Amino acid sequence: MLIPILALPFWFFYFDITPKVVTLLGLTSIACLPAVRDSRALRALWNSPRGRILALLLAAQAVITLTATAASPMAALSFSGGNWRRFGLVTQLALLTAVFLVAAELAAKRLNLRHTLRAVAISGAIIAAYAVLQYFGWDPLLPSAAYHIGEGVWTIVRPPGTIGHADYLGCYLVFVVFLGGSLIVREQSRVWRLAGALAAAAGSFAVLLSGTRSAILGVAVGAILLIVRRRPSMRHAAAAIGLLAVGLGWFYYSPWGLKLRGRTRWYVEDPMGGARLLLWRDSLRMARDRSLRGWGPETFTTEFARFQSLELARAYPDFYHESPHNIFIDELVSKGAGAMLLLMGFCGWTSIAAWKALGRRKDAGLGAAFLGGLVSLQFNSFVLTTALFCFVTAVMLLASGFEPRAEPSLRGPRWWLVLGGVALSLFFAVFAVRLCAGDVLLARVKARLEANDIMGAAGLYDRSRRWQPPGVTSDLYYSRNMSALGRKQRNLMAAVKAFQEAVQAGIRSAHSGEEKQISYYHLAGVYAQVNDFGDAERSLRSAIAYAPNWFKPRWMLARMLESAGRHAEALSAAKEAVDRDGGKHAEVKETLEQIRKGNGAR
Repeated sequence: MLIPILALPFWFFYFDITPKVVTLLGLTSIACLPAVRDSRALRALWNSPRGRILALLLAAQAVITLTATAASPMAALSFSGGNWRRFGLVTQLALLTAVFLVAAELAAKRLNLRHTLRAVAISGAIIAAYAVLQYFGWDPLLPSAAYHIGEGVWTIVRPPGTIGHADYLGCYLVFVVFLGGSLIVREQSRVWRLAGALAAAAGSFAVLLSGTRSAILGVAVGAILLIVRRRPSMRHAAAAIGLLAVGLGWFYYSPWGLKLRGRTRWYVEDPMGGARLLLWRDSLRMARDRSLRGWGPETFTTEFARFQSLELARAYPDFYHESPHNIFIDELVSKGAGAMLLLMGFCGWTSIAAWKALGRRKDAGLGAAFLGGLVSLQFNSFVLTTALFCFVTAVMLLASGFEPRAEPSLRGPRWWLVLGGVALSLFFAVFAVRLCAGDVLLARVKARLEANDIMGAAGLYDRSRRWQPPGVTSDLYYSRNMSALGRKQRNLMAAVKAFQEAVQAGIRSAHSGEEKQISYYHLAGVYAQVNDFGDAERSLRSAIAYAPNWFKPRWMLARMLESAGRHAEALSAAKEAVDRDGGKHAEVKETLEQIRKGNGAR
């Protein structure tokens, strides 16, 4: 599969997201046309009882996603998706369509399962190898500082591979490990069996090096289920697992395992998995306000801060929560209770099929892949790669029951099927072109900003905005960089232009961006830069309205009010900032003490 491996930092701005989404949209757009021209595969799926249930479930998911997007308080953002994963309505519709077409091809026996597993093994082995190299310090694509955490001997490294983050890499590799194992069993060719073994082994090693607890748990659960269900025929596999465990233990205590031991120290200091439990609790509080219709896809980043508890804010004052990190809670928050129950039903149905598959030699790897991946996804939200592998693995599992009750008719497709397929194809194609062009131009904007070319960056950014689909914006990034660039300028005209660009982009980001509280906080800093304290105060109070328990806007407001001589208000804001900071930053408490001393002196 090509999608997981695509990361193009030299051409795209969102280099690990946009190429994947554009590829999915492009391939789905192309696949829609022959599917409606020769609809025998679609009819074969519909004529199968299990296939019909799958088709109806996918259609229901699409309808719920459309409804939730229409009801979203930020419909444009829900339509295109946020910058961190671009998993809005369009991407989800393309994913559901692609899964439906794969299921149809499997029902018509026109898609060879072994060829699919071969593609998974090749791409998975490459990605796993790249992650291993990242762990050992070799990375031709990304700056290694982006995934190194801490200092000195306790520095840890969490390689993201080509997936964007170690958590999502680990979850993806759970599927690769067991699908690679399935290829070993299914193949007669020694070369392809070796490829499957390589994918399974490299994937297991990369999961460990990623330090992703949910992925390690997923692999462990999948392996245990395999051994339990296939006990009579798992002697050799058990021996292999034992040898693997010995090898990993040797590596862990070797000098090469130092960074891995640093990650273990992190586990010991944080046994509850960071903010997860508090995040889930606050996410459920958020979902309660719109339990039926949801807040809309991709709006969590915008809306959650208003529901974040004081307890979570104090414990993790610097954390930015982009999702609930649980696929079922994510569905509940974004699309409502109906979507969550639908996804639970689909996963439950597939889990039954996976449990049965564990008892069959050829299908055992598929069953372990789905169940292990599902365990990992209880601590992650879907991104395109993990969602794609979850659904495609489910379809491969269910395909054994795609037996039609009768031979599908060879009559031509109905006119509404042709019209719908062409419309869907054009819709995906147009969105892909606009998203691709806007992102490529944004990468050129970044290059101009790094070259201190304010006028060139401004012209390119205007072009990029015209290409970007509705709801796609990088105004906060652009405003921050223009503001920083303007402060360095000696040329007055260049400094004024940079300030104007920073303010305009900051205002757009605050009104329609996905990080409203951060945008308002940043905008306050831009205004303060030119001593516009009135607009700066209004921006800070807007940031507080969107994130009542975030300490930073209250801290900045306290300093600003103190400088303006409004001492009582400054003292109140400083106390609120200290309360929300949870004692994590000494400088916040120092601000409070300075204001108190100033009031005492007066």
